Amino acid sequence: MPAVPSRAPRPRGRPPKGTELAPVDTMMRAAAEAFAVQGYDGVSLRTVNDQLGVSRNLLYQRFGSKENLWRAVVDWAFRPFLAHLDSVDDESADPMERLRSFIHGFIEYSATRPYLAGIATQEGTAATDRLDYLYDNYVNPVRSRFQPIFEQLRRAGKVRPVPLDTLYFLITSGGTAPFGQVGFNSRMGSELDPDDPAQVRAYAEQVAAVLINGISTHT
Repeated sequence: MPAVPSRAPRPRGRPPKGTELAPVDTMMRAAAEAFAVQGYDGVSLRTVNDQLGVSRNLLYQRFGSKENLWRAVVDWAFRPFLAHLDSVDDESADPMERLRSFIHGFIEYSATRPYLAGIATQEGTAATDRLDYLYDNYVNPVRSRFQPIFEQLRRAGKVRPVPLDTLYFLITSGGTAPFGQVGFNSRMGSELDPDDPAQVRAYAEQVAAVLINGISTHT
């Protein structure tokens, strides 16, 4: 029977300062916020390591490259988003109520996660492999869930012939703007607090009312 390789003995005591990785969610959120604000080209593994207060080699040791970190961050950020939109969509409900729920779900989830819109905005400026990855795996699945609801309403004559993508951008970019553009939001005197669920819910309801009333043929 072949000998089982023995593991190297683990050093006693605590590892030297800066050699332990931060908790996964902390690490991923820091990297997501960096990519959302600075863009892919503006981020380095070293700066994210410095922000986390860990060794400058740790993220490289774990991910191997900035591209691998970016993909891991996108999966960490957007996969739960898809699951959330699935959870709030009642397929047996009236299509107009499904549309309303989609708007609510999108905005409420995005409120405390402005890096979602930030990453999408950064990557949407040029055709790259990263854009393909983000679109194919996360943006298009959201759009594909939203499209049949809108088409059903349009066939029933309940909404005006507004292009689908116009409404989609109004929801995903316009609706989430106060959470991503915090500087403008503050200068405009808004008191919307993204950490206050009641305020975010009220804001989401306002956005849904404006958009649905705007496209509805029965106002």
